[in-house]
Amino acid sequence: MLVKNQIITGKCTDYTYNGLGVVKHDTFCIFVKDMAVDEVGQIIITAVRKDYCYGRLLKIIEPSKQRAEPECPLSKTCGGCQLQHLSYNEQLSFKQNHVQSTISRISRIDIKVAEIIGSKNPFGYRNKVMLPVSTDKSDNIIAGFYRYNSNVIIPLESCYLQSEKANRVVNKLKHLFEKYRLHKQIRYIMLRDMDKTDELMLVLVTYEKETDLGSAVEEIVEFEPTIKSVIQNINGKKTNVILSDESILLYGSEYIQDELCGLTFNVSAHSFYQVNNYQTEVLYDTVVSLADLSKEDTVLDMYCGVGTIGLVLSQRCKEVIGVEVVEQAVIDARENARINNIENATFICGDAEKVAQKMLKEGKQFDCIVVDPPRKGCSKGTIETLIALNSEKIIYVSCDPATLARDLSYLKQHYNIEVIQPVDMFPQTYHLECVVLMSRVEK
Repeated sequence: MLVKNQIITGKCTDYTYNGLGVVKHDTFCIFVKDMAVDEVGQIIITAVRKDYCYGRLLKIIEPSKQRAEPECPLSKTCGGCQLQHLSYNEQLSFKQNHVQSTISRISRIDIKVAEIIGSKNPFGYRNKVMLPVSTDKSDNIIAGFYRYNSNVIIPLESCYLQSEKANRVVNKLKHLFEKYRLHKQIRYIMLRDMDKTDELMLVLVTYEKETDLGSAVEEIVEFEPTIKSVIQNINGKKTNVILSDESILLYGSEYIQDELCGLTFNVSAHSFYQVNNYQTEVLYDTVVSLADLSKEDTVLDMYCGVGTIGLVLSQRCKEVIGVEVVEQAVIDARENARINNIENATFICGDAEKVAQKMLKEGKQFDCIVVDPPRKGCSKGTIETLIALNSEKIIYVSCDPATLARDLSYLKQHYNIEVIQPVDMFPQTYHLECVVLMSRVEK
């Protein structure tokens, strides 16, 4: 029986879904951060549960061939990345195996998952930065990410997943917060940084509406001329929600623009927009290729967000109908269709399940249905309606292999699972996306 603070020597044989190393000791599994498969290390037990433990790596005794020296000196303590200690090839192998084992275990589908598509830019790829702001014991402004498994902020000068410009702007903002004594008033810094258009949006989340940001905004805009939008968001509620519905435009426009797959998109503070521009094009090209649409096809795009996937597909089919529950996202989707002169895409605001049921009653027919749900996946009612709509094929885009596998276990009775294609959208972390092609089982 292992106890807290006990020190053991063990070998890592596998990974958990979130990249922790798995070390077996007697009948226990010990989950250890920053270990690589085939690595032997000295481990201290930090927490004991009924059937498993958590441990911390004290010393590497036999390093793995898959170990890499992290680019970021804070990678061991910061919770933003989980896989910097692994070579990029090992990161891809970990994600590939995770998708394959999850699909096999949960959905019990006998299919070989396609080889994961890696990223050409495993660092500096994020176009969105969200940093909590606080003060240290000396009352100095700090901004960074939370320490692994805690709510303590790790101060950082540079994040290796975001652009040099974003890091530069964040550091200047910290200086301005000190200069104008905004220590207790700023809650979060959010940046959207679009490389192709060279446009940057800055959102300053404050506790109170009356916060005077005027001088700081003037200086930061002068410091970084690519800033096209500065917004104050007011959120004094003690919740995990970062952005509230109350915002004030302090400078420039309510949105910035980005280019994606040959189209232009307006991106606002609240827009759901993929954080990796270049891999998003890879992801959407995969959707386009698997959908294999003709100019006679009608497409239903469920959970359409600001219309990115639907508008890309609209150039290859007769009609796209997008459904999204967030009203502002639907407004943005319609505007994105307008600025791209796309007239064959319609966007409806409503719950995906309810709108799909209404279309079913109206006798609507679709040649292809695209679903890109949030991490929790589709509700059972939505899946039942998808099946009833009886479209020839379904493209399922997922950011969570576990909920994807669960939903496929329902869909496999009515659809053949043809292709599961993982795409690494988030290097250095355990997250990824999958695109699945399903074809209707002919009765």
